[in-house]
Amino acid sequence: MGTEKLRALFSGKKPWLLMLLGILGMVLILISSFVPSGETAAPAESEDPTAAIEARLSALISQIDGAGRTEVMVTLQDTGSTRYLSESDETEEWAEGLLQRKETSQQYVTSGGGAVEVASLTPTVEGVAVVCEGGGSAQVQNDIYEVLYALYGLSSSHVTVEKMR
Repeated sequence: MGTEKLRALFSGKKPWLLMLLGILGMVLILISSFVPSGETAAPAESEDPTAAIEARLSALISQIDGAGRTEVMVTLQDTGSTRYLSESDETEEWAEGLLQRKETSQQYVTSGGGAVEVASLTPTVEGVAVVCEGGGSAQVQNDIYEVLYALYGLSSSHVTVEKMR
């Protein structure tokens, strides 16, 4: 558009055109809010880490040959933790050849207003109770013990497998 046309548009000779363009812009913005963006939101993780672990274990154990329908209950030692990047600084005070005082200070490295996360550790599983249709079979019990040992390092004293009624 030339400068003359722009001057004519803004000088008031055609105010209806400017108003029509403004209304059209607002309508397009309104319509775009109803059209899906194509991005799929990540499923929200459960607030309860125990429920998520139980659901995953139940789905896995039910796939073991002979296990059948499965219910799982998990107890946790902790709820997991997060490790942050930090820097340490040591100072020593010496007097007459002897160490008098030693101080260590630690500061978290920050970026963007928060501490820099290094690792997010999963909760520690303490015990598992499994009730399944095939829980009366020694082979199914052994297979479940092996799966839980491989996943969490749990010995048979921290795992119980029972037959579902």
